[in-house]
Amino acid sequence: MKIGVIGTGLMGSQIAIRLVQKGHEVSVYNRDRTKSERLRELGLLVTEKPAEIGRICDFALICVKDYEAVSNVSFEKNGLIENPNKDLIVWQSSTISPDESHRLVDLFSSNGIKLVSVPIVGGVSAARRGELILIVSGSKSDYDKSLPVLRDLSKEVFYVGQDHGSSSTLKLAININISLIAIALAEGLVLVRGKNIDPNIFVRILNSTYFKTGISENKGPKITHDEYPASFSLDNMVKDLNLALRTAQNSGLTLPTTASAHAVYRATQVIGFSDMDYTSVALFLLNLNGYKGFR
Repeated sequence: MKIGVIGTGLMGSQIAIRLVQKGHEVSVYNRDRTKSERLRELGLLVTEKPAEIGRICDFALICVKDYEAVSNVSFEKNGLIENPNKDLIVWQSSTISPDESHRLVDLFSSNGIKLVSVPIVGGVSAARRGELILIVSGSKSDYDKSLPVLRDLSKEVFYVGQDHGSSSTLKLAININISLIAIALAEGLVLVRGKNIDPNIFVRILNSTYFKTGISENKGPKITHDEYPASFSLDNMVKDLNLALRTAQNSGLTLPTTASAHAVYRATQVIGFSDMDYTSVALFLLNLNGYKGFR
């Protein structure tokens, strides 16, 4: 298939490479040209504008930061909708609110373009291995057409119905869980550090129990070595928790623990950790208690 990837950051670039490896013809676009040019030597076609992807591709995956970025690459001058290809199916994978998802569907539909919402669960390494979890909503027929390619990216695809807001809500709910697990791990580590116990022992014990998580197994050893390479940035976590709280409020719901987590991550962001991994919340909590690191 001819597939376009709009947004070639950490996640988008790995998805594009994976699609090439699975035999697809892949075109890419990124507003920062340097992030897409490095993919040219891997056999990907680098385009000058999103409209080119819309014109030549069967499917176009949007993988950018937020609703504003999705709107920019889709509806501004030379955007994705400026093409005569009415057979194009757009996969919108950016984490946005249910209300924003509905707004996008209306905007694409008014321009005669089909949209499928495909929020992504999983990090960069999962994208590299083709082991993402995809939560899909939209037209069943558009989903059926998309499924063979989506399977090339994932170990599991969940179709959750025609309401585009459903997949967005589910993704936000997943990210709430991720945020709370990371804070629990961080606070356990800070307690151990404060009592002069080797934090690596805590991680080893936790990971030998029923209560271990992917975060404790993959991120725990990095945290204890004061390493926070961003697979999912703190900035994005703050954005997603804000979306979750706004979605809850609009639905008359109260999420008190999520609100507390958002405050902690926001404080971590304010002191300058935005571009670090979301697990740098552990470093913030250490600093709050008078420690510079775990080592």
